[in-house]
Amino acid sequence: MSIEPMKLFFKEIKKPTKTAMIGNYAVAGGVTQTDPDVICAFPITPQTQSVEGLSDVVNQGRLKAAFVNVESELAAMSYATAACAAGARTFTATASQGYLLMAEGLPMPVGWRLPLTMMISARAFNSPNLSIWNSWEFVLADFGWNCIVSENVQETYDAAILSVMISEDSLFPTMFVHDGFIISHSVQQLELIPDETVKKMTPKKKRHTIDPENPGTWGGIVTPDYFTEGRLALDIAKKPVLGMISDVFKRFKEATGREYKSIETYNLDNSSRTAFITMGSMCGNIISWMTKNKDVGLIKIRTYRPFPYEELQKIVQDFNIEKLIILEKSDSLNNLLPPFSSSIATALYPLGTLFRCFIVGLGGRDVTRDELSVARDKMNSVKDMNGQLYMYLGARESANKIHEVEI
Repeated sequence: MSIEPMKLFFKEIKKPTKTAMIGNYAVAGGVTQTDPDVICAFPITPQTQSVEGLSDVVNQGRLKAAFVNVESELAAMSYATAACAAGARTFTATASQGYLLMAEGLPMPVGWRLPLTMMISARAFNSPNLSIWNSWEFVLADFGWNCIVSENVQETYDAAILSVMISEDSLFPTMFVHDGFIISHSVQQLELIPDETVKKMTPKKKRHTIDPENPGTWGGIVTPDYFTEGRLALDIAKKPVLGMISDVFKRFKEATGREYKSIETYNLDNSSRTAFITMGSMCGNIISWMTKNKDVGLIKIRTYRPFPYEELQKIVQDFNIEKLIILEKSDSLNNLLPPFSSSIATALYPLGTLFRCFIVGLGGRDVTRDELSVARDKMNSVKDMNGQLYMYLGARESANKIHEVEI
């Protein structure tokens, strides 16, 4: 391990500080500033530097946290959940196969209403075979966690802090996601927030915890007589979370000047009635492409869970959007649409908005400007919702033939 990238965080950050670092180390710095009590993670590419960086600040004495080495990602989630239930502010991180291995433990912090946070450097699952590069594996399992997605290094640093705020307010665990390698290993400029400002935004609040002085049951069996009511209680508790997230974004802007929203829009006030909709690092590509293609807008989803259905409906209605081009870094071998697109389709159903899903960037493949132009041109020919609703954009059938689908 190298301690060089984390040196800035070995001492108190007393004023806004401009620097440059990769996304994973930026996350480690942001987590450091939130003063966690327990850090428990198992290293997996492309997440590893985030916990390496945290081990450095603990080793240097900058962070008075328990850094716990465990034997697997499932153990990391189990330990993190128990620590959070005992009252500790807890952080973990993973990606891909590690996320799969955690799956057994992911529902429990939701059921127990625990404010732990987790970073995911999004990476493909190992199918058809091993890949360590970017896809959106996190959309394929939905256990009730809050989830926000970052486009660049500044956003993922901020997300490390925002996630603690969101978790503490909602009492639901929160994952924050950036695209593996594209952001996790990309050196970009960012501005750090003073420690005192972060401390004021992320106070450790009193909450329900395991308490030997007040015994209770944690993890006991629930019979059929009560399980449905428990799930209903969680569903009701989730309803106000989007409003809580919006309030967190507002407070963050007041403290730092940086503005975030669950949905952000670009160039929607043009004469066209077509827009891309996606999340993560692709948004920067699209904004760059739009400098010469001003006839298409962009809807950028930051808050993936809970999904902001009503806000998306309002945007589509207010700007009279007739067609949406969904760009998705995941697929579904069993469903009519991949997961991200399914959420959008649900929101659009009452409006009758035309859409198609274009599957791009799987396994870390570049999403090119030419592909954006192809998606726009194909969408121009769409007149109804008949036929196949998705296609793999840029996939090859052979060395000299691109796979084409009528949409």
